[in-house]
Amino acid sequence: RFALGLAGVDYEDEFIRNRQDMLDLMPRLRYGQVPMLETPEGDCLVQTGAIIRYIARRFNLYGASEGKEERVDEIIEAASDALSPLLDVAMRFKRDESFEGAAQSKGTKCMRWINAWEAQMEDGKFIAGTTKPTVADSCALRVVEEAVDVLGIDKVLNKSPKLSIWRNTMLKIPNIDKFLKSS
Repeated sequence: RFALGLAGVDYEDEFIRNRQDMLDLMPRLRYGQVPMLETPEGDCLVQTGAIIRYIARRFNLYGASEGKEERVDEIIEAASDALSPLLDVAMRFKRDESFEGAAQSKGTKCMRWINAWEAQMEDGKFIAGTTKPTVADSCALRVVEEAVDVLGIDKVLNKSPKLSIWRNTMLKIPNIDKFLKSS
Protein backbone atom coordinates (compact mmCIF):
# COMPACT_ATOMS: atom_id res chain seq x y z
CA ARG A 1 0.00 0.00 0.00
CA PHE A 2 2.87 2.39 0.78
CA ALA A 3 4.45 1.60 -2.62
CA LEU A 4 1.15 2.22 -4.42
CA GLY A 5 0.81 5.42 -2.39
CA LEU A 6 4.26 6.58 -3.50
CA ALA A 7 3.38 5.75 -7.12
CA GLY A 8 0.16 7.76 -6.80
CA VAL A 9 -1.93 4.79 -7.90
CA ASP A 10 -5.56 4.53 -6.92
CA TYR A 11 -6.48 1.03 -5.85
CA GLU A 12 -9.33 -0.87 -4.30
CA ASP A 13 -8.56 -2.43 -0.94
CA GLU A 14 -10.49 -5.62 -0.26
CA PHE A 15 -10.43 -6.83 3.32
CA ILE A 16 -11.02 -10.37 4.47
CA ARG A 17 -13.55 -10.04 7.24
CA ASN A 18 -14.57 -13.65 7.72
CA ARG A 19 -13.86 -17.23 6.69
CA GLN A 20 -16.20 -17.08 3.69
CA ASP A 21 -14.35 -14.06 2.26
CA MET A 22 -11.13 -16.08 2.35
CA LEU A 23 -12.77 -19.17 0.84
CA ASP A 24 -14.14 -17.04 -2.01
CA LEU A 25 -10.69 -15.57 -2.64
CA MET A 26 -8.75 -18.87 -2.43
CA PRO A 27 -9.14 -19.92 -6.11
CA ARG A 28 -7.30 -16.72 -7.14
CA LEU A 29 -4.45 -17.15 -4.61
CA ARG A 30 -1.59 -19.11 -6.11
CA TYR A 31 -0.19 -20.20 -2.75
CA GLY A 32 -3.36 -19.84 -0.72
CA GLN A 33 -2.15 -16.72 1.05
CA VAL A 34 -2.47 -12.97 1.02
CA PRO A 35 -1.56 -10.23 0.26
CA MET A 36 -2.60 -10.39 -3.37
CA LEU A 37 -2.43 -7.72 -6.06
CA GLU A 38 -4.54 -8.06 -9.17
CA THR A 39 -2.75 -6.33 -12.04
CA PRO A 40 -4.54 -4.42 -14.82
CA GLU A 41 -3.70 -7.40 -17.05
CA GLY A 42 -5.68 -9.67 -14.72
CA ASP A 43 -2.72 -11.48 -13.15
CA CYS A 44 -3.02 -12.18 -9.43
CA LEU A 45 0.35 -11.64 -7.77
CA VAL A 46 0.98 -12.97 -4.28
CA GLN A 47 4.06 -12.73 -2.06
CA THR A 48 4.83 -9.28 -0.70
CA GLY A 49 8.29 -9.05 -2.29
CA ALA A 50 6.96 -9.92 -5.75
CA ILE A 51 4.19 -7.35 -5.41
CA ILE A 52 6.58 -4.61 -4.28
CA ARG A 53 9.02 -5.35 -7.12
CA TYR A 54 6.18 -5.38 -9.67
CA ILE A 55 5.07 -1.93 -8.46
CA ALA A 56 8.68 -0.70 -8.56
CA ARG A 57 9.20 -1.85 -12.16
CA ARG A 58 5.80 -0.77 -13.42
CA PHE A 59 5.95 2.73 -11.93
CA ASN A 60 9.67 3.47 -12.28
CA LEU A 61 10.40 3.30 -8.55
CA TYR A 62 13.43 1.02 -8.72
CA GLY A 63 16.23 3.59 -8.91
CA ALA A 64 17.37 2.01 -12.19
CA SER A 65 18.48 5.31 -13.72
CA GLU A 66 20.94 5.72 -10.84
CA GLY A 67 22.16 2.10 -10.79
CA LYS A 68 20.73 1.43 -7.33
CA GLU A 69 18.49 -1.61 -8.00
CA GLU A 70 20.51 -3.94 -5.76
CA ARG A 71 20.46 -1.43 -2.94
CA VAL A 72 16.70 -1.07 -3.35
CA ASP A 73 16.32 -4.88 -3.22
CA GLU A 74 18.44 -5.00 -0.07
CA ILE A 75 16.26 -2.43 1.68
CA ILE A 76 13.04 -4.18 0.59
CA GLU A 77 14.30 -7.37 2.27
CA ALA A 78 15.55 -5.53 5.36
CA ALA A 79 12.21 -3.77 5.73
CA SER A 80 10.43 -7.12 5.56
CA ASP A 81 12.66 -8.48 8.33
CA ALA A 82 12.23 -5.35 10.45
CA LEU A 83 8.46 -5.34 10.05
CA SER A 84 7.97 -8.90 11.31
CA PRO A 85 8.37 -8.19 15.06
CA LEU A 86 6.32 -5.00 14.74
CA LEU A 87 3.42 -6.87 13.18
CA ASP A 88 3.61 -9.42 15.99
CA VAL A 89 3.12 -6.57 18.46
CA ALA A 90 0.10 -5.35 16.48
CA MET A 91 -1.47 -8.84 16.54
CA ARG A 92 -0.99 -9.08 20.32
CA PHE A 93 -2.68 -5.71 20.71
CA LYS A 94 -5.65 -6.91 18.66
CA ARG A 95 -5.90 -10.02 20.84
CA ASP A 96 -5.73 -7.89 24.04
CA GLU A 97 -2.52 -9.60 25.13
CA SER A 98 0.20 -7.80 27.03
CA PHE A 99 0.99 -4.89 24.75
CA GLU A 100 3.62 -3.03 26.73
CA GLY A 101 5.98 -5.96 27.24
CA ALA A 102 5.68 -7.03 23.61
CA ALA A 103 6.14 -3.47 22.39
CA GLN A 104 9.39 -3.09 24.26
CA SER A 105 10.93 -6.47 23.45
CA LYS A 106 9.73 -7.00 19.90
CA GLY A 107 9.51 -3.34 18.92
CA THR A 108 13.09 -2.72 19.96
CA LYS A 109 14.27 -5.44 17.54
CA CYS A 110 13.39 -3.23 14.57
CA MET A 111 15.84 -0.58 15.81
CA ARG A 112 18.69 -2.66 14.36
CA TRP A 113 17.50 -1.78 10.87
CA ILE A 114 16.54 1.79 11.70
CA ASN A 115 20.01 2.41 13.15
CA ALA A 116 21.62 0.86 10.07
CA TRP A 117 19.57 3.10 7.78
CA GLU A 118 20.61 6.14 9.82
CA ALA A 119 24.29 5.17 9.49
CA GLN A 120 24.12 4.77 5.72
CA MET A 121 21.98 7.83 4.91
CA GLU A 122 23.65 10.44 2.75
CA ASP A 123 22.63 14.05 3.30
CA GLY A 124 19.96 15.13 0.86
CA LYS A 125 19.48 11.66 -0.56
CA PHE A 126 16.80 9.06 -0.21
CA ILE A 127 17.26 5.79 1.63
CA ALA A 128 18.90 3.87 -1.23
CA GLY A 129 21.24 6.78 -1.97
CA THR A 130 19.09 8.01 -4.86
CA THR A 131 18.08 11.57 -5.68
CA LYS A 132 14.40 10.55 -6.06
CA PRO A 133 12.32 8.28 -3.83
CA THR A 134 12.18 4.60 -4.70
CA VAL A 135 10.07 1.71 -3.53
CA ALA A 136 12.79 1.17 -0.88
CA ASP A 137 11.73 4.48 0.67
CA SER A 138 8.10 3.35 0.84
CA CYS A 139 9.14 0.07 2.51
CA ALA A 140 11.44 1.76 5.03
CA LEU A 141 8.82 4.43 5.75
CA ARG A 142 6.31 1.72 6.65
CA VAL A 143 8.82 0.27 9.13
CA VAL A 144 9.57 3.67 10.65
CA GLU A 145 5.87 4.56 10.95
CA GLU A 146 5.04 1.20 12.57
CA ALA A 147 7.99 1.62 14.96
CA VAL A 148 6.82 5.13 15.87
CA ASP A 149 3.35 3.71 16.59
CA VAL A 150 4.77 0.96 18.81
CA LEU A 151 7.72 2.66 20.53
CA GLY A 152 7.00 6.38 20.18
CA ILE A 153 8.72 8.97 18.02
CA ASP A 154 11.37 9.90 20.61
CA LYS A 155 12.63 6.35 21.01
CA VAL A 156 12.72 5.78 17.25
CA LEU A 157 14.10 9.05 15.88
CA ASN A 158 15.83 10.97 18.70
CA LYS A 159 19.26 9.58 17.80
CA SER A 160 18.58 9.50 14.05
CA PRO A 161 18.74 13.08 12.71
CA LYS A 162 19.27 12.08 9.05
CA LEU A 163 16.46 9.53 9.17
CA SER A 164 14.22 12.08 10.87
CA ILE A 165 14.83 14.59 8.05
CA TRP A 166 14.24 11.82 5.49
CA ARG A 167 10.97 10.84 7.21
CA ASN A 168 9.74 14.44 7.18
CA THR A 169 10.63 14.70 3.48
CA MET A 170 8.77 11.47 2.72
CA LEU A 171 5.69 12.54 4.67
CA LYS A 172 5.54 15.76 2.60
CA ILE A 173 5.45 13.92 -0.74
CA PRO A 174 1.90 14.64 -1.98
CA ASN A 175 1.12 11.02 -2.91
CA ILE A 176 2.39 9.69 0.44
CA ASP A 177 0.53 12.41 2.35
CA LYS A 178 -2.67 11.60 0.45
CA PHE A 179 -2.21 7.86 1.05
CA LEU A 180 -1.60 8.26 4.79
CA LYS A 181 -4.64 10.50 5.19
CA SER A 182 -6.83 7.97 3.38
CA SER A 183 -5.67 4.90 5.30
